[in-house]
Amino acid sequence: MTHDEFTAWVEGDGFSPTRSMSYEPDQRPPMHAHEFDARLLVTGGELTMALADGSIVLRAGDECDVPTGTVHSEQGGPDGATAILATRDATA
Repeated sequence: MTHDEFTAWVEGDGFSPTRSMSYEPDQRPPMHAHEFDARLLVTGGELTMALADGSIVLRAGDECDVPTGTVHSEQGGPDGATAILATRDATA
Protein backbone atom coordinates (compact mmCIF):
# COMPACT_ATOMS: atom_id res chain seq x y z
CA MET A 1 0.00 0.00 0.00
CA THR A 2 1.37 3.41 -0.91
CA HIS A 3 1.33 6.52 1.26
CA ASP A 4 -1.36 8.07 -0.96
CA GLU A 5 -3.53 4.93 -0.81
CA PHE A 6 -3.19 4.80 2.97
CA THR A 7 -4.07 8.49 3.32
CA ALA A 8 -7.19 8.12 1.17
CA TRP A 9 -8.23 4.99 3.11
CA VAL A 10 -7.89 6.50 6.58
CA GLU A 11 -9.47 9.81 5.65
CA GLY A 12 -12.38 7.91 4.07
CA ASP A 13 -12.84 6.10 7.39
CA GLY A 14 -12.93 9.35 9.40
CA PHE A 15 -9.35 9.32 10.70
CA SER A 16 -7.27 12.44 11.21
CA PRO A 17 -4.65 13.51 8.68
CA THR A 18 -1.64 11.23 8.78
CA ARG A 19 1.63 11.99 10.54
CA SER A 20 5.04 10.36 10.36
CA MET A 21 6.35 8.31 13.26
CA SER A 22 9.75 6.82 14.01
CA TYR A 23 10.62 4.10 16.48
CA GLU A 24 14.11 3.73 17.91
CA PRO A 25 15.97 0.42 17.50
CA ASP A 26 14.89 -2.11 20.10
CA GLN A 27 12.54 0.43 21.71
CA ARG A 28 10.39 -1.36 24.29
CA PRO A 29 7.87 1.05 25.85
CA PRO A 30 5.45 -0.20 28.51
CA MET A 31 2.09 -1.69 27.55
CA HIS A 32 -0.60 0.99 27.33
CA ALA A 33 -3.95 1.83 25.75
CA HIS A 34 -5.34 4.92 24.01
CA GLU A 35 -8.66 6.75 24.16
CA PHE A 36 -8.77 6.77 20.34
CA ASP A 37 -8.59 4.38 17.39
CA ALA A 38 -5.23 4.25 15.63
CA ARG A 39 -4.22 2.92 12.23
CA LEU A 40 -0.65 2.75 11.02
CA LEU A 41 1.27 1.79 7.92
CA VAL A 42 4.87 0.69 8.38
CA THR A 43 7.08 2.45 5.82
CA GLY A 44 10.49 1.10 6.83
CA GLY A 45 12.26 -1.24 9.22
CA GLU A 46 10.43 -3.63 11.48
CA LEU A 47 7.84 -2.89 14.15
CA THR A 48 6.45 -5.44 16.59
CA MET A 49 2.99 -4.70 17.88
CA ALA A 50 2.92 -6.43 21.26
CA LEU A 51 -0.61 -7.23 22.42
CA ALA A 52 -2.02 -8.79 25.58
CA ASP A 53 -2.52 -12.10 23.73
CA GLY A 54 0.60 -12.19 21.53
CA SER A 55 2.46 -10.04 19.04
CA ILE A 56 2.48 -9.16 15.35
CA VAL A 57 5.65 -8.33 13.39
CA LEU A 58 5.05 -5.62 10.80
CA ARG A 59 7.35 -4.64 7.94
CA ALA A 60 7.22 -2.02 5.18
CA GLY A 61 3.79 -2.09 3.53
CA ASP A 62 2.02 -3.76 6.46
CA GLU A 63 -0.80 -1.95 8.24
CA CYS A 64 -2.35 -2.40 11.63
CA ASP A 65 -5.50 -1.18 13.38
CA VAL A 66 -5.40 -0.56 17.14
CA PRO A 67 -8.95 0.04 18.41
CA THR A 68 -9.67 2.24 21.41
CA GLY A 69 -8.72 0.57 24.68
CA THR A 70 -6.49 -2.13 23.14
CA VAL A 71 -3.55 -2.79 25.45
CA HIS A 72 -0.40 -2.78 23.30
CA SER A 73 3.18 -1.61 22.87
CA GLU A 74 4.90 -0.51 19.65
CA GLN A 75 8.39 -2.04 19.66
CA GLY A 76 11.02 -0.89 17.18
CA GLY A 77 13.04 -3.66 15.52
CA PRO A 78 16.84 -3.98 15.53
CA ASP A 79 17.15 -1.14 12.98
CA GLY A 80 14.14 0.81 14.25
CA ALA A 81 11.07 1.52 12.17
CA THR A 82 9.17 4.30 10.46
CA ALA A 83 5.42 4.48 9.98
CA ILE A 84 2.53 6.70 9.00
CA LEU A 85 -0.09 7.06 11.74
CA ALA A 86 -3.67 8.31 11.79
CA THR A 87 -6.06 8.52 14.72
CA ARG A 88 -9.83 8.76 15.11
CA ASP A 89 -11.97 9.84 18.04
CA ALA A 90 -13.51 6.76 19.64
CA THR A 91 -16.99 8.24 19.22
CA ALA A 92 -16.60 8.54 15.43
